Amino acid sequence: MIKNFSYTIPTVGRISIGEKVERNGNSLPARLNRFVITAQHKRDGKWVEHPITDAVAKETNQDKLKLTEIPVCLMFNDPDLSLRERFEAFDDKGRMLCAGDGEKARRMCSGKVETVDCSGPDHCEFARTARCKLMTRLNVQIDVTQTGGASASSDPLSSFILRSSGFNTARTLHSKLQALHGLLDGRLIGVPMILKLRQKSSTQSYQSIFYYADLVPAVPLVEAAKLAKVTALKMEEAGLNQAKFEQQIKKGLENGPFEETLEDLVEYEDYLGDDFRSEATGEGGGIAERSPIQGVVGLEDTEQDSDAGLEGLRKLLQKQAA
Repeated sequence: MIKNFSYTIPTVGRISIGEKVERNGNSLPARLNRFVITAQHKRDGKWVEHPITDAVAKETNQDKLKLTEIPVCLMFNDPDLSLRERFEAFDDKGRMLCAGDGEKARRMCSGKVETVDCSGPDHCEFARTARCKLMTRLNVQIDVTQTGGASASSDPLSSFILRSSGFNTARTLHSKLQALHGLLDGRLIGVPMILKLRQKSSTQSYQSIFYYADLVPAVPLVEAAKLAKVTALKMEEAGLNQAKFEQQIKKGLENGPFEETLEDLVEYEDYLGDDFRSEATGEGGGIAERSPIQGVVGLEDTEQDSDAGLEGLRKLLQKQAA
């Protein structure tokens, strides 16, 4: 194993709810009102649709261009392996410079990686000069095997990855996984789930709708508990050691300071850069969505308990009227 190199969870595709669009000569993020399942490469500048999309649409009786639910299952019992949340800072080229959990961070300093205190982007001097934001990564397997559709689980050690820079997505997915982990006595393998797209509005989005990801069991909790127990027993009888599997995955992730490198930039560049600043407020946030009000961009997950967003809207409308 090469030291200081992170061995990430293998992926075969991406799940996205955002994309970049050209607007007034600038490349800007746009929030979609649907999930898009893609391969890990582009063709003519566009992400290539993953073949599993048709199977998901067929099994869930959805239009493949309007997917708001995806049947999924987890690879790990440890929720912190399925979902990783960190504050991450980047340079102008998209190279990751710092990654922290709000307490400690690994930071590139003069060509060396050092461990430093982490107080988050709102209270860190380094974060003010770097592009520091909350980044969330969810790894799941798409489960479309029950009706005979194409199987995304033909490779049981690979997954699809959902990336997000939104606070609501991070909060919701973290809370759901931790709650289920407790309710199901630490067993999450074998429980069918649904990755669901939900909508919300806030003062920061000027009351326009934005979208975030949620994860819900596809069966009642009692049935989920039974399925988790049965799956654990079958794996044990077959000689599959889930605990050691997760230990190895965790060891690989922790082997390096940063989960992704500049080589992976094409997969996460949609979440970086000053072009994620709101045209109305000038504040950074998640992927933006065009508001019904001309000229306003609502941020993905920057909800705040204040009227700052409405005040910004009033000023913008006054400026346009003038």
